[in-house]
Amino acid sequence: MEKLKELRNKHKLSQKEMGKIIGVNDRAIGNYERGIRALPVEKAKMFGEYFKFNWWELYED
Repeated sequence: MEKLKELRNKHKLSQKEMGKIIGVNDRAIGNYERGIRALPVEKAKMFGEYFKFNWWELYED
């Protein structure tokens, strides 16, 4: 999920800081970014709300 990593880097956040936004640990964020685990829709919606963007963009190629 390269878009998630791009979002995190754009806002200059660590994986730990990004995880705090949606209530997961830094390891989970790393797993989402590497595609090891799928980002749940409810977590994507939380990012969308927090960063004020269409959360669906995280799932686009």
